[in-house]
Amino acid sequence: MKKILLYGVLVLGIVGSVWGQGGEISSGQVAITGSDGNIYLYDVAAASLTPVTEDGDRGSKLYTWPTWAPDGQLAYFGTNTDPENFYSFAIFVRSPQGVNKGIYASPEEVFTYAYWSPGNCSANNGDCRDLAVLYTSQSGLAVRNVRSAGGYELYEVDSGAPFYWDWSPDGRYMFWARFGTSLEIYDAETREVIETLPDVQGLQQAVDWSPVDNRLLTAVQNTRGLTDLVIIEEAERKILLSDVEDILAFEWSPDAENVAVLDRVTGDLRVVNVSTGQQFPVPAQLVLAFFWSPDSTRLAYLALSNSGNGGSARLVMQQTPTLRWFVYDFATAQNLALSGFIPTQEMVYYLSFFDQFARSHRLWSPDSRYLVYGEVLTSGAQVVSLVDVQNPASAPVPIGDGSIGVFSWQ
Repeated sequence: MKKILLYGVLVLGIVGSVWGQGGEISSGQVAITGSDGNIYLYDVAAASLTPVTEDGDRGSKLYTWPTWAPDGQLAYFGTNTDPENFYSFAIFVRSPQGVNKGIYASPEEVFTYAYWSPGNCSANNGDCRDLAVLYTSQSGLAVRNVRSAGGYELYEVDSGAPFYWDWSPDGRYMFWARFGTSLEIYDAETREVIETLPDVQGLQQAVDWSPVDNRLLTAVQNTRGLTDLVIIEEAERKILLSDVEDILAFEWSPDAENVAVLDRVTGDLRVVNVSTGQQFPVPAQLVLAFFWSPDSTRLAYLALSNSGNGGSARLVMQQTPTLRWFVYDFATAQNLALSGFIPTQEMVYYLSFFDQFARSHRLWSPDSRYLVYGEVLTSGAQVVSLVDVQNPASAPVPIGDGSIGVFSWQ
């Protein structure tokens, strides 16, 4: 595999802000996996619910895991146990104009994860977008790409287990973490790995490309066999945390000025300023997941609503815990306690891999006002709810029967 100096290729700000350009930022739409097996769209401003699919059936045909692209395309995935049209994995894409199209179906594969590129690819005069889909087959985990450029082109990317990635902000490159050891750069245009980094992965479940420039954030194994959290910029390595014994989850703030880091065993959450290296802990215990607001001013996190469970924060997710939303405001140093809830199984799965899902399936609204989540009510019903961060005393608002909701990027 050839190695090139790719970092000079990227241009700062090439994609602008994925949270809206010019004018007032809207609250966006929520794509919902409905309890009846269909996908729905909830418009926050209009408080209206619109079906994307209408032929779903909990007994046989299901649509799941809606996934937004920044340009308004929506991918979702399906299964069908009807012997006349059986498939265990299917890919569907809805255009910004509302046209749904089945792209692919297989009777032998299973959906695992999907992530749209944040920027346009160069084909078709820039009217092009890549959707990388992780799936499981009898051969193991592999990634298939769906290129949307007037039509839909599918091609196999590569395999590996585990396989995590993050896109560059211009949408051309992917930062891969495979096999628990290797770190690589993949070029989606030439469709090849163009660089294998000399570093060996530390304890992590995902890697993170800076949302604004060339820098890479990853856990690497140091000479003492422990984990360092480092920023990689060409040949330079800047250590943010050193000699960590536990598995780390981490994410750049959207403005790339800070990095939030969670020890997934102890549940300790801290924020590190990238420029100064200054660290400060977020006042919380047994944190299970965190999410930066799109405007970078607040950090939402989920923690146990009581301390009775004790022990490892990671082990808690193997159960069905009662969680509570908190939002830490950096300007005021206020730590707001919001609603508590019992998560749906889809939410539990999401939170178990939140450090990957947070980059592709956003729970914050584009205007940094609302959080969306799936919960199980005392009646046993499952609903998708919104909580208004600007009005913490207000009750969560159920917006549809379903298991999980995902906000649009704009």
